[in-house]
Amino acid sequence: MSRRYVILGNGIAGQTAAEELRKLEPDSSIVMIAAERHPLYNRVALPRYLRGQVRREKVFMRTEEDYSKQNLDIHLETWATEIDTGAKVVRTNRNQEFQYDALLVATGGRPKPPPWPGSDEVSQTIGFQTLDDTDAIIEKADAAERVLVMGGSFIGYELAEGVSFRKKATLTWIMRGPWFLRYVLDAEGGQLCRQLGESQGVEFITSDEVQKFSRKNGRFTAETVNGHHVDFDVLTYGVGLDYYTEPASGTGIELNKGIVTDSRLQTSVPGIYAAGDIAVFYDLMVERHNQMGTWDNAEAHGKVAAHNMTGESEEFFDVPTYTTTMFGSTLAVMGVTPDVQPDLESVRTYSLEEKFYRKLFFKDDKLVGAIMIGPPKGRKKLIEIMRSRRRIERPKQELLDPNNLKD
Repeated sequence: MSRRYVILGNGIAGQTAAEELRKLEPDSSIVMIAAERHPLYNRVALPRYLRGQVRREKVFMRTEEDYSKQNLDIHLETWATEIDTGAKVVRTNRNQEFQYDALLVATGGRPKPPPWPGSDEVSQTIGFQTLDDTDAIIEKADAAERVLVMGGSFIGYELAEGVSFRKKATLTWIMRGPWFLRYVLDAEGGQLCRQLGESQGVEFITSDEVQKFSRKNGRFTAETVNGHHVDFDVLTYGVGLDYYTEPASGTGIELNKGIVTDSRLQTSVPGIYAAGDIAVFYDLMVERHNQMGTWDNAEAHGKVAAHNMTGESEEFFDVPTYTTTMFGSTLAVMGVTPDVQPDLESVRTYSLEEKFYRKLFFKDDKLVGAIMIGPPKGRKKLIEIMRSRRRIERPKQELLDPNNLKD
């Protein structure tokens, strides 16, 4: 009898798992349950779509016909309401029941609601997680005089960079910290980001937060703790995700913000796995549990999870990477950074005049992470060193020079 697989989510983790399962077991039953109305699209391309550098149709990676060709039974605009681990059944909002021999939870998350007092009174408020979010931001921002971005995370940055690049609305970016990505960059890295952003017309308000919103004559005003008043038409924000763990509640699956797994991506309930943003997986690189929100990490998770769902015992190890434009420059992040592992050793080099910055992170004399602003020369070699997990015997400062990475 062919095995039955159920996958919750059709992002890159779920899609990769489904297609890998089909290769491994051509005759198996594979059901995909997807809350969104779209087939797989490239979330990494959403910032480029927001900037107007890629057409909407190019964001899509699969069509509904592609699922049929691979005999993947996908149910769009459907979500799991219950996982019955005893009966090995998933129940959905459409009163469906799907039996499984192995189950993958790859549901990701949704933007946390705006935490600022009075933000529920701002009717034009949009997070930035999905294609539909991006469509709404483009429509509203292009018709706006001023857009307000809040949050000092990657999402806040991508919004500020994307909307300002369109050159339709003026943009103000407010963040609680003294600079963007304050747990990873230091003051000089934050200064370079600000320098690049201001050259693209972004107004920065840092070390501050909104304490009150009001509305007058059809426009909104944000009043900050430090006395700034910002009039705006549209609010976009990024303050993290709430993960879709609801179907796993009460199942015996261990939850901790997301779904906790071992290094093989299996949860505390045998036969149930988690992958992608929602997985709090045992990370062999830092030898502790970790949670990653990058595309390539989710894709790699999907492949390993598929292998283990079929009965293999493969441990996950990879170096997650994130590369994007930064106000006309480049931002690249690799491996583990201090927002995840605060006690890392580091070395750095930078030049505000030459507009470059790079910082490397080490644990137990092993290179485990890096962040670069400017030309990402030497990036591949640094990733190779991270993957090797070998101790660094020479002075760590030497690794900052790409010319020293050739041997």
